[in-house]
Amino acid sequence: MSGPDTAIGGRHTLLLLLIAFAAAFATRAWLFGDPVIQVDEQFYLLTGDRILHGAIPYVDIWDRKPIGIFLLYAAIRLVGGEGIYQYQLAATFVAGLTAYLIATMALRFTNFRGAAMAAVAYLLWLLIFDGGGGQTPVWYNMLVAGAALLVMKAWCDEPSERALIVLGVAAMLLIGVALQIKYSALFEGIFFGLALTWRSWAIDRSWGRTIGRALAWALIAVVPTLAAIGWYWRIGHLDAFLYANFESVFRRAPASHGKLLLRVLAIIGLALPLLLCALTQWRSDRRRIRDDQPERARDFAIAWLASALCGVAIFGTYFLHYFLPVLVPLTLLCAGMLGDRSAGVAVFAGARRYQLSTATFLIVSGLALTLLTVPKRLRARGEDPQVRALASSIKTNVQGCLFVFDGDPILYHLTQACIPTTLAFPNHLNEQMEASAVGIDPRREVERILASEKVDVVVDSFPRDPGYNPSTAAIVRRALQAHYRPIAVFPVGSHERIVYKRIHGVPETVAVQAGLGRMAMR
Repeated sequence: MSGPDTAIGGRHTLLLLLIAFAAAFATRAWLFGDPVIQVDEQFYLLTGDRILHGAIPYVDIWDRKPIGIFLLYAAIRLVGGEGIYQYQLAATFVAGLTAYLIATMALRFTNFRGAAMAAVAYLLWLLIFDGGGGQTPVWYNMLVAGAALLVMKAWCDEPSERALIVLGVAAMLLIGVALQIKYSALFEGIFFGLALTWRSWAIDRSWGRTIGRALAWALIAVVPTLAAIGWYWRIGHLDAFLYANFESVFRRAPASHGKLLLRVLAIIGLALPLLLCALTQWRSDRRRIRDDQPERARDFAIAWLASALCGVAIFGTYFLHYFLPVLVPLTLLCAGMLGDRSAGVAVFAGARRYQLSTATFLIVSGLALTLLTVPKRLRARGEDPQVRALASSIKTNVQGCLFVFDGDPILYHLTQACIPTTLAFPNHLNEQMEASAVGIDPRREVERILASEKVDVVVDSFPRDPGYNPSTAAIVRRALQAHYRPIAVFPVGSHERIVYKRIHGVPETVAVQAGLGRMAMR
């Protein structure tokens, strides 16, 4: 088993940084400009843009994510341009920096090769787990990794009392900011707080000082959230903030056990190479005496991984991208095996047996999984020319407001059309699991939207995704037949997006007589 490379200096550290950024751009640049990489980040960009035009999250445009992710995208919009290339470039820079932080931590217990390969593995599995764009973990993984680097220093070294306090303050402040990008960082934050508390006790064996430091670190971690709460209280919308950020999460209908099982199996299957590598590392560590810094660093990575897995398990929805936070400690733990040239995997092809190094096995399996999953996923969601053509058609025809009942929220951004509802994320109105969780009755909201003559363009889709809300879909279907006519159909990935234009004073039979009438009846 290879140990840490104590000869690594500033030049090698710079080389690790260059490798991380080169790998980040190599794995992600081919996605630049795609407006529909993932539906969540479409909405973050839309909300960030509307914030700059005066919209207040949770009041004028609703979601349950913390305010930080929307402020981040608003800041990116200040750079200029359309925002799509801009956020994807920023996300790539952040992903590269996260990979570099993983490599830096890995140097405590492995060599340069293992550290560099761990960074590359993180970037490959980001794509595999749907983190090729600007999902929330892509951003907050960097903050959590930065906090972990500081806590690992406190865990492994012998810091002075003052140094420990400074490390703890900086780490908990990073966690506090991460919590305002997504609250799932809580579980890793709790682990870091416990690790700092244990180290405090080990330094001076004082219960009083240890408890005082622990409370101070915990308070620092919640300061950004308290600041958000205070601001919404000051403007008179505290109830809206608290419902969206906390209560609504528990009002979503649970997925079926069968669907959850399939999601868990998909996560395990895609993460299997990394999990096998980490398991091998853990079994090897159990036979070692943990009395030096490299062994303590590996122990820290194992405990951190356990806390990240707890976060995924407790949230319980098991969407693919919910595994993204786990990739940081998981690839870190793999670094030891990746740096060990004697460690390998036997691969059998017919009667032949091939011995691959762990690094080769992980990189080859990562590339294979990327090619098998990512292009298929992107084709299903659509391509830039398809979305641009759809947006151009909408922009030509919309004079009032656009209502995207079933489609991509990026259409609001690309057309700069007015939004007739606070529920601009289409799934909040068209998914059954959201029916009791958005703070209003989706049926009444859809009826209100379609009763307004100001809404002169509607986008719907065929076929509908599983789990759609039949009540709101029926309301839309009746309104489209009575007051709208289909004017265009665009294939976008695995769906057809149908554009409807409102008819003023024309009988509903016009919708059937139109050349696209067959789509109106679906």
